[in-house]
Amino acid sequence: MKKIILFILFTNFIFSQEIPSENYFWFLSYEGKTEGIIGVKNCYIREESNTSSKLLDSLQIGTKIKVLSTTDGTLNIKGLDLSWVEIEYYKNHQIKTGFLWKGFIAVGNTTRGNTTFLTTIDSKYSKKVQRDDYEYAGEFYRISVKAIDSENQIISEKSFSKELSESHFFQNSAISSWGLKDLNSIYRISFSGEACGIPTLHYYLGWNGREFLELPEKYDIGDAGAYYHTEEFVFPKEKGGQPDTIIKNITEAENTDENLEGYTFLVKKSIEYYSWDGKNYKLIKTQKLKPYIEKED
Repeated sequence: MKKIILFILFTNFIFSQEIPSENYFWFLSYEGKTEGIIGVKNCYIREESNTSSKLLDSLQIGTKIKVLSTTDGTLNIKGLDLSWVEIEYYKNHQIKTGFLWKGFIAVGNTTRGNTTFLTTIDSKYSKKVQRDDYEYAGEFYRISVKAIDSENQIISEKSFSKELSESHFFQNSAISSWGLKDLNSIYRISFSGEACGIPTLHYYLGWNGREFLELPEKYDIGDAGAYYHTEEFVFPKEKGGQPDTIIKNITEAENTDENLEGYTFLVKKSIEYYSWDGKNYKLIKTQKLKPYIEKED
């Protein structure tokens, strides 16, 4: 139950201010010189917030900017209906200003050593999804991760599509490789929602200094007092870790009290073991543990 309570507190804190759903990713809805970074190879700066306005300049990937304000007008590019922002940037020993479409800004960036990792949302589209005995239109996003050096040159880039549903809040971090063979670090990106029942999705990409390598994914979801699902990784150098192995601990719990007046959870746990050879991972074993009842007054 502590996990559920913490989840509610966290989401309420993050989303205490209303933000248009398309803007969760970029987290740039507030005025007052919010810092950002260009996430595409090249983009144009205009005199005003429309495509017919005069071109003032062009900026390349890795350029640092400040967002001064968000405009009311939007532009739809590849399914992303986003606002323009007024920005400030430094170029040729001068501070300049202009307008930029928000989709050209990286939704997140972080640096580890001499490498900066960037994430961009490139497009949005709908696709039919079949789940058991029903079908629905899922919202998919094309996501790109890029690694650039200290000179803002692209070392490597990887793109993939994910169904994010209402998980529109973004976080990223570059963490230790925790003993995974031939990796320098791990780039982790996460998408979460603003309400119970919206999953937090975690995608892990290994970095070997040359390219991104896919690692297993994990997710968490919960509905206060009703159920929760959590997944945790254990890497080789962590407590309980095993050489060349990624361990995923999965916990599922459902409240068996039909009226939800008390907390009597049926808890089911399982463990997945993935091998890692320095390039690829593979599920090698799944272990299911004995279910048990968890009560709380």
